[in-house]
Amino acid sequence: MLLDPQKDADLLSRIEAALNEPYLIAHLGKLERESAEGRLAVENAVFRRYNQAAEYAVPWVNRAAPLAGSRMVEIGCGPGSSTAAFARLAEWMDGYDIEPASVEGARIRARLLGLTNVACHAVAPDRLLSEIRRRHGKGQVDLVLLYAVLEHCTPAECLETIRTSWDLLRPGGHLVVIETPNRFGYMDVHTTFLPFFHLLPDHIALRYYHRTQRRRVLTTLDDAARRSEREAELARIRLGTGISFHEFQIALGIDDLGAVLVADGYEPEMLAWFPITLEERLLQTFFLARDVPAPIGFARFVLNVILRKPTGALPTEPLIPLASRTEFLVNYADVKVDSPMQRARSLQEFERLEKVEWVISGSDADSLAPANQVSIAHGVDHLRLQASGHDPYLYLPPLDAPLPRAIMKIDIDAPSHSILQVFHTTREQHDYAEERSIRMPIYRGRNLLLVELPAGVTGRLRLDPGEMPGEYRVYRIELRR
Repeated sequence: MLLDPQKDADLLSRIEAALNEPYLIAHLGKLERESAEGRLAVENAVFRRYNQAAEYAVPWVNRAAPLAGSRMVEIGCGPGSSTAAFARLAEWMDGYDIEPASVEGARIRARLLGLTNVACHAVAPDRLLSEIRRRHGKGQVDLVLLYAVLEHCTPAECLETIRTSWDLLRPGGHLVVIETPNRFGYMDVHTTFLPFFHLLPDHIALRYYHRTQRRRVLTTLDDAARRSEREAELARIRLGTGISFHEFQIALGIDDLGAVLVADGYEPEMLAWFPITLEERLLQTFFLARDVPAPIGFARFVLNVILRKPTGALPTEPLIPLASRTEFLVNYADVKVDSPMQRARSLQEFERLEKVEWVISGSDADSLAPANQVSIAHGVDHLRLQASGHDPYLYLPPLDAPLPRAIMKIDIDAPSHSILQVFHTTREQHDYAEERSIRMPIYRGRNLLLVELPAGVTGRLRLDPGEMPGEYRVYRIELRR
């Protein structure tokens, strides 16, 4: 069940009120609630992360490891977004976190959602894993969930968390890792949005982070650096870095992770949530060319993996054959970097569509309606969208009637790596909601994007060109059906 900001407004306001003191205040720090980052942080805490878990993560896990009748443990439950989403299918869920305010928020959320099969526990950091082991014993848990957790751990904590999770599982149980950044991505897509930042040594990173435009990162690290460099190093880790296949090999003592990997992030739910990026394709090529000793799922820019604890000896063959993943892989020894196969097929399909609904070019500023943190001006051969904050958006020309299946081609120049999003409405659903949107990675410089819209779209499309302030240049937007 997804939460709708319109239909469930009363419930969401009650959840926000429950989280307001002290969870949201503590996590926003000096960031104003009404800033773009502040509003996004509130939305994430109140409903967006819950909806993402319910729409993508829960069905993905349920297909690989059926949740009915399962006893689950979530380490790092936070304010209970993912806890509540998984508890709707599991028999019982125990959530653990080191922050009492987060745990209290998780308890209140579960009560407001009518969930009676959830228990959330606040445990001091130095006793967290030992207390979990004491309560649950060894080999008694069906599934352990690490949802956006491991990237916030120190290296030692990360290894111990994975090892403890594995020990908790019964034979045949599953360790689920969701939304953890891969340290081998080129962009820091989690914390600073700066290229390579998450790969920097601490003493270099702490002299470089001022280049980010994310205010929460700046204030957090500035405050920690005033106390000591050691505290700043820890604060950087707590904000989030990344991990790779190495931690799993070390913590589990299993070199061939393919023998225990039952889902690798190339399943439909995760591809819809995290589309394949350019950096990921380059990393795929390196994995293939250098025969990296890890499954290709560890080449994804965000790690979403499910590992099954063996009931006996380790299998001698991978549970997910590489041949089953070839449709998602591009080897740039054979294919040009600027023309991946998937985009080429989409472009051919776009060109076959004969009905042009509308075209926006450099002289069509009047057909666009700026709505939030963006102004529009004419350039020589483009429209300049000047974004003043982290949540710019505008409205595209109205549609006269509901569309059948349609494709929109967007030629845009972006100031930085980010996410472009297109929201759509229907005759029955008039609000702009996450579940009625398409998200696509966008990179600094010129981008050619193809956005496939579902049938029944009507009204005005909303375009969020990116999540970073700066100048976006629109050369052409064309909608065909």
